Parts: sequence; C-alpha cells; structure tokens
Amino acid sequence: MKAAYELRDYQKNLVEFIVDSLKTRGGAAIEAPTGSGKTLTGLVAAITYARDSGKKILYLTRTNSQQEQVIKELRILAPELGLKAVPIQGRHNLCPLYQEIEQGDSFSSDSLSRFCNGRKKKVREGDQNACRFFNSRVNSKENMDKIFSEIPTAEEFLMYGLESEICPYESLKQAASKADVAIAPYAFFLNPDVAERFLSRWGVAREDLVIVLDEAHNLPDLAREVSSFTISINSINLAEKEALEFGDAELQERFRATDFCETLRNGILDLSRDMLKGQDEVRIRFADLVEYSSIGAGIKMDQFWSYAALFHIFGDNITTRKEDMGRIPRSHVLSLASRILSWKASEEEGYVAILNSENNGTVEAFCLEPTGILQGLRMSRTIHMSGTLEPFQIYKNITGFTEIATRKVSSIFPEDNKLVLYYDGISTKYDTFDDREALNMRNQIQDIVRSTGKKALIFFTSYNVMNRITDIGFDIEYMAETKAKSQGDLMSMLNRFRRENLPMLAVMGGRLSEGINFPGNELQVVILAGIPYPRPGARQKALYSYYQSVYGKGWEYAVTFPVVIKMRQAIGRLIRSESDTGVAVILDQRATYFKKYIPEMKLSRNPAADAAAFFNGRLH
Repeated sequence: MKAAYELRDYQKNLVEFIVDSLKTRGGAAIEAPTGSGKTLTGLVAAITYARDSGKKILYLTRTNSQQEQVIKELRILAPELGLKAVPIQGRHNLCPLYQEIEQGDSFSSDSLSRFCNGRKKKVREGDQNACRFFNSRVNSKENMDKIFSEIPTAEEFLMYGLESEICPYESLKQAASKADVAIAPYAFFLNPDVAERFLSRWGVAREDLVIVLDEAHNLPDLAREVSSFTISINSINLAEKEALEFGDAELQERFRATDFCETLRNGILDLSRDMLKGQDEVRIRFADLVEYSSIGAGIKMDQFWSYAALFHIFGDNITTRKEDMGRIPRSHVLSLASRILSWKASEEEGYVAILNSENNGTVEAFCLEPTGILQGLRMSRTIHMSGTLEPFQIYKNITGFTEIATRKVSSIFPEDNKLVLYYDGISTKYDTFDDREALNMRNQIQDIVRSTGKKALIFFTSYNVMNRITDIGFDIEYMAETKAKSQGDLMSMLNRFRRENLPMLAVMGGRLSEGINFPGNELQVVILAGIPYPRPGARQKALYSYYQSVYGKGWEYAVTFPVVIKMRQAIGRLIRSESDTGVAVILDQRATYFKKYIPEMKLSRNPAADAAAFFNGRLH
C-alpha cells in the first residue's frame, strides 16, 4: 500500500488473516470496535484477494450513510489502485419517471422492471417521449468518466441525472458492467430475482464474487424481513377496490374477485375473534386461515385454492392493462394472490403462522430459519464486518456461514477513555415497570445529563417506554426520535444535536443506534434506559422454541444474542478515536447478567456523581 493508504499494524494483520481465510475457509467474520477502520480494512482485504483471484467485489450496506462511508474510502483507494467502483440502488430510488406518473410505494421490483422495459422498448422503436431520461447520453463517455472518476453516491448521481435529464439508474447499470467494485444495499441483493438480474448484467457468477457484509450483525434480521410476509385486512381492502376498478372478474359463475376478497377478509376477522381474545398476537396453524375462510363462505378448501389461482391470473391481467394505459404495472390483486399462494407452501419451509391485531387484522408467515435466503451469499467468498458479532458461533449457526474463520479485535484505544456503569436500582421488566419505576428512570436520566453537562444520547428499549417517561415530563429541554419522523427531519435533528448541547432520545435498534458517527465531543454520554429484551409475543416464543429444538439453547439464540448486540451497538457510539472520552450508563438491575459480554461495566450506586467524577478526572 502506498502512503495515502498506510495501514496500522493491527489492520495489516487483519488483512493477512482475512485474505488467508478467504483462500482456506471461504470467508472471515471480524469483530472490531468503532473507530478501528473496519471499512478500509475490509476493502483492502477484498481488493488484495480479488486481484490475485480475478474476482469482483460487492460491498453490501444496510443504510445510505454506511454506503457513503464506503464510497468515501473508495474515492481515495480507487484512483491509486486503478479500480472502477459504482454505487448501486434499485429503480425505486433512481428512476425519476415513475415518480412523475404515480405516487406511492406499493410496487414491487418486478412491476418497476416491467414498466421500465416497456418504456425503453418504445424509445428504441422511435417514441422518444416514452421516457425522456432514456436517451443516447445514458451510456456516454462523459457519464462513465463522471461515475468512475468521482464515484458519486447514488443520491448525488440522482440529482445529476435530473439536472442533465438522463436516467441515473440506467447510467449506473451500464457503468456496473465495467466496474471492479459495486456498493449496494442489503435489501437489493437479498431479493433473489433482483440479485440474479444484477449479476447477469454485471456478467459475474456468484462464485466469482468477494462480498463484504457491512454491519453483518444485521444479517439474520434482514434475511427474516425479506423472507417473511403478511396478509392484512388493509391489503385485502386495497385489492377489492382495484378488482372493482378493473371489472370484478368472475372466478366462477356467481363468484367474483370481490367475493374472494370478502371470503378472505371474513376468515381473518373470524380468526381474530376466536383466537386473539385481547392478545396482540398469537400463533396459529397455517391451515386455520384457509379453514376459517372456506367454512365462512361455504366452500371446500380445494375450491379456495382454485379461486386463489384464478385471482392471481386476474391480477396478472390487471398489470397488463395498466401497462397498456402507460401506468406502472403493479397490482394489489396480484400482490395479494401471490402471498396467498406462498402461504400454502410456507408451513413446510421453516415458517410459523402468526395472527395479530395490526392493520385491523393481519396474518403473517414469519421466517424462523434465515439460512435459506442467505444460501446465495454462501456461494461467494464473504467478509463479515461488525463491532458486535460475539458470540461468533451463534452468529455462524443462525446465518449458516458455519465454516468461516473468526477474529475479534480488542479495544485499540486507551481503556481509561471510556467508563461503562450499570445501576441496579431500576428494572424495566414488563411486570415491575410501574409509575414509580418510570419516575425513578426519569430522575436518573435527568441527573446524569445535568451532572455531566455533556452531549448525551439516551436509548430506550422501545418507543412505548420512551413515551411513558416523556409523559412524566423532563425539567430539561431535549430532542427525540419518533416513528413518524421523516428521514429529512431526523437528519435536521441530528445536525441540531451536533451544534447544540441538548440531550437526544432514541430507541435501541432504531435509526440512531448504528451507522452514524459522533466524533470528538459530539457525543460523550450514552444512557441505556433499560435492557432491550424482545417483546414476549408469539414470534419470540416461536423463535425460542425453534432454536431450543435445534441447538438446545433457545434463550441464548433468541434472546441473549440480539440483546447483547443492541446494547453493545449503543455503547459503541461513544468512542471513535484515541482522543475521545465518554461514559455509558445502563439503568437496569438485569445488566449484571450481561457482564460476561460487556466485561468492562461496573456497578454504580450513584451514576450521576460517578459520571461527573469521570469527566472531572476524579474517578479511576
């Protein structure tokens, strides 16, 4: 490496370890603390191995801010190493035309692909008005030079495309075919159909890829999210409205598409009446949905599945008609029908059926076993990077990457720079967290913020707990993350937090718990207002039972592992350089259970005084 990319000794050792592991074990999982240069280390290791083996590099991130960090490193690395790099995002982020035609987000990647291909075909046939962004300049040398010389973020190139009236998606897609490195979101590549189309355009087989998995601790949950799906009363209502708009086709004599919607809706409503009984969610059999729907409509179960298949054909017909009308060929009917037909196969593929009260009544096929959706990733060489992957064996088993090598990088900064305290005078356990405990929590948070006078980020276990504390009222001014806050409003709040000394309230596992940098004195106090145990609902019980049956360690896999990751991710916001100092305080008596995973934490009877003493240099 040249001087501009000179690595520290521990980074050089890591690069050697990763490259050797890619050769001999197919991959490596690295846990390294915040500020240790994981992005640079992962990139250098991937580039080193790829150059020797003739492979391409795919860098997957969860958020746009994480993608920007990778691009920042590549802007330095790529010119000197002669690399071509390109950011990749889906059409829903980069196609300017569909936003002009229809608003809303109830579309699939397939519907947008179909819409785009139809418009491009018309342009090639001479109708330039079909898409003014798809023109001869899309693949121009000027565009390619801009992409490879500047390596813009996807958002930056979208703005350039709008200003220059060229399609950002098509330009980046063309550039990808010539690229050595592509940076993409996890969701983009975990969708099997989208991933295969992308690899086909790139001209790369999965076996010829080195994939860097950024913040890899998110991988199990991301895979479950991609694999799980729901059927809600709201989705049925949307499909029914669309069916009426497009002629309400007869699926059988005197039984129309809207009748099928009513059959399914009544089935969910009857299930909710008989099964929920005041609970938020319960586990049901997959057959319950079909049985309740069929019995309520007076039809046989075979007829139900026959109607579902015909309903699917009707939905496909709607997409064709919308496309002929110049609209995006998406269909609520087709989406609902596809989920119903998928429901039939889910029982035998590592799913459980959950009934809950959300959206006026919802059934969910919840994925217990995420290794299936990750099988495609395991065909490539992989580098798993995170600040929180221990216990490694649990991570490897949950994701299916059982053969990869593992290594943990201990803290690279002076231990005296950080103090982690826990206070055992509060419990946020559901059955003991009463008004008295909530008031105690409010007082402890307020005292710590006041006594330190430093910028503080307070992480709650949920929005409900946060709201319960804020309803009591603070005597200090603060800012707060909310579910409804838009990305733009969230960024504005972050900018204000960086400028002013006001505490900010957030949620562990939420948008502020990872992927955001707070260097120097932008953050010096982190408070964990409780232990983020999963909600003990039907999903959690199913996960516990599943991992208990497979590994005999249901609690460790379903509870301890995700809780430790959330806690350590929150604490990891504090220290990003050798000059940073900070205090983390865990306000929950159950923190002592996690001491073997957070060994540096110390019991404090007065966290406000101890935190203040740390900053005043009196606590050692």
